[in-house]
Amino acid sequence: MIMSGRSETRICAKPPADASTGTIPSLLRAQATRRPTAVAYVAHDPAEGRFSAITWAEMAERVAERAAALASEALEPGARVALWLPNGIEWVAFDHAALSLGLVVVPLFPDDAPANAVDILVDSGARIVVVRTAAQWDSLGDRAQLRTGVQRVIALEEPRGTRLSDPRLQSLRFWLAGARGSVLNPAGRDPDALATIVYTSGTTGRPKGVMLSHRNLLAVAQAVLDRNPGSDRDVFLSYLPLAHIFERVVGCYLPLILGAPVVFARSVAHLQDDLLFARPTILLVVPSVLERLRHSVTERAERTPPTRWLLRAALARGWALFAARRDGRRLGLAQAAIGLLLRSIVGRPIRRAFGGRLRLAVSGGAVLPEDTARFCLSLGLPLVEGYGLTEAASAVTGFRLGATRPGRVGPALPGMEIRLAASGEIFVRSPGVMLGYWRRPNLTGEVLRDGWLYTGDLGTLQDGDLCITGRLKQMMVLSTGEKISPEAVEAAILRDPLFRQAMVLGEGEARLSVLAVVDAAMWTQLAQDLGLDPAAEDALDDARARRAALDRVAAALHDGPRAARVRAVRLLRTPWTVEDGLLTPTLKLRRAVLLDRFAGTVAALRGEPEPPRA
Repeated sequence: MIMSGRSETRICAKPPADASTGTIPSLLRAQATRRPTAVAYVAHDPAEGRFSAITWAEMAERVAERAAALASEALEPGARVALWLPNGIEWVAFDHAALSLGLVVVPLFPDDAPANAVDILVDSGARIVVVRTAAQWDSLGDRAQLRTGVQRVIALEEPRGTRLSDPRLQSLRFWLAGARGSVLNPAGRDPDALATIVYTSGTTGRPKGVMLSHRNLLAVAQAVLDRNPGSDRDVFLSYLPLAHIFERVVGCYLPLILGAPVVFARSVAHLQDDLLFARPTILLVVPSVLERLRHSVTERAERTPPTRWLLRAALARGWALFAARRDGRRLGLAQAAIGLLLRSIVGRPIRRAFGGRLRLAVSGGAVLPEDTARFCLSLGLPLVEGYGLTEAASAVTGFRLGATRPGRVGPALPGMEIRLAASGEIFVRSPGVMLGYWRRPNLTGEVLRDGWLYTGDLGTLQDGDLCITGRLKQMMVLSTGEKISPEAVEAAILRDPLFRQAMVLGEGEARLSVLAVVDAAMWTQLAQDLGLDPAAEDALDDARARRAALDRVAAALHDGPRAARVRAVRLLRTPWTVEDGLLTPTLKLRRAVLLDRFAGTVAALRGEPEPPRA
């Protein structure tokens, strides 16, 4: 249903037919009873050098063992258990064990910087911390804030050749052996109880803890499932961090509802090999993965005229085929046959690289560029896109398979409502909306009003589909009075494979400027074409390089808003990373940190004239 008025537009969907109202541990117990010998999870064992599986019954036993050990810590229901772990069976086991006792899980990204980890542990008041290695805990140093709050630290791996540096620190094996607890009457049975505190990335300030209940998490998983059904015959591959709410809800709890197995990838570096091993039917992807795929395929195809023609023909015919099927139109027999043939020739190797069985690829976590979505759909990838945020337990909108429209993120999921204010801000009402921000009631009151979540995101509606246009707080106001979304401009710039990362500047100025990190291989080629030494320190500052970069940025923004006019580009060689504090764990730009780190470069960039044309 769509409702409109002078100040706002609203769209809502029918509630799901079978939204789960149980708890997360109850689902695991149910699967262990229904299919005890079926495979639940698969993970790589470094000691044995191979993947090994665990059944639902074995998983339930592992959870019970850890729950008993947690019970021996004499924690009150609601106490926080922090998981600073990579994806894997132990992550899931501790998650279920803590939740079964009415404890609250606080996930940390495995590559979180120590300072950020300390902030989260202190703010959440974590009593138990689970880490992969003792060295990980030692990296936090002897910080006074952690001396009184944390009572136990559990390291999965045995320390090698060193004694444990902290009396609170125990290896998992030793900790389990000393357990004397009992879980005859588990406390985690209230679906409305606080289940987890998930910290947002904190691009503009310190991270905020989002409080989510069992009902929040499972209602969203069920709504996603109602939009795109699955079964216990599906296979999921998990490679995005489980600290990311998108992966946790859709990539972990949704298969739990189905009883479908989850294979944990070793790492992003091993993703290609692990895709071929797992052969998933459902895969969650972030736009950066699909962007790299498009750039790689395009770069190889552009090397010779025949392959260039073949790719372009396959994309044109493949898109016509997809759009006709989506819209219920019939193509001529010859046109359809040619489209299928070209898509098969070009797309089959790509689909085979995903394991050959993929029936659903779900893109989330960031806005997927329209041309990348179209590229994937044209080559036969079964792609759907949605929109969500941590404060709504991940998903709010999403397409059904076969209905994707690039540039849009789909209609509201079953049981969810979207409202657009006159300003364009997106408001959400759904069973996934958070309980509030941890220990920040004033901030909670700012974003939760009359049952609606004020997302801070900006959007429009087209035929019932939501389109994301930017962030309210990050909108730039130029000296001309025009408003522009830096994220939208950056996304357009990054469609050019020369640019690996980009940050747009321009608040209070007449035109924009850009700080951009170049792709090493593409920069080498460009520099050689310009007669420059790509390794020379001053090559990136050469007027010819800056002019070429500016022309490419202008081409990328050609179809954008008039205000998106860039007058200067400054190129950088070293990528921005999570480790150096310039990106959040979800790879969003920490704009304030970047501005401070590159203050001199930014000042020079804002004052420099447009480079001359050759």
